[in-house]
Amino acid sequence: MKYIIKLTGYYMLFLILISFICSLFNLCGVNSTITNLILFIFNIISFLVIGFKEGIKANKKGYMAGLKIGLILLILLYIINIIIARKAFSITMIIYYIILLLVSIFGAMIGISKKKED
Repeated sequence: MKYIIKLTGYYMLFLILISFICSLFNLCGVNSTITNLILFIFNIISFLVIGFKEGIKANKKGYMAGLKIGLILLILLYIINIIIARKAFSITMIIYYIILLLVSIFGAMIGISKKKED
């Protein structure tokens, strides 16, 4: 459990940092579509890395480890979205969350397969 809290904390710090960088890009005049794409790509990378790290820690069933950490992070993202943007679910948000969840599961499956090779 401590490890999951640690990964969640790292993700929160990463999210704050990348949001700050994207905000600076918006202030410099970069199109918001580009900053949203940057945020999406870095979210995918972070979910993949966190899923990979969770998969390495798991004993069996990497997909369950990825699903667990992915759902925890998605709940956290949803709470942040409710607080900041005050938006309910939309179809694009559901697709965004499904992509992030699948990437987390994929990362954990890669992590557990790499663990078995060592």
